[in-house]
Amino acid sequence: MKIKRYQTKKTAQEIQDMVFKNMSANKKIEIGSKLWKLGKDIVGNKINYASRRSSKSFSQYRKDS
Repeated sequence: MKIKRYQTKKTAQEIQDMVFKNMSANKKIEIGSKLWKLGKDIVGNKINYASRRSSKSFSQYRKDS
């Protein structure tokens, strides 16, 4: 895989956007699945799959709490 070197300085987000823009939908799904599995491995049983979560569950992730 060739890595292009850019003359202008780009942010990590801009580079990531370019990479994903040129990626096939199947590859995006595959990478998303792997990232989800990695996140699940990292946090383990802390993921709550319930559709009706308590307000306490939501409040721990709110920025203004």
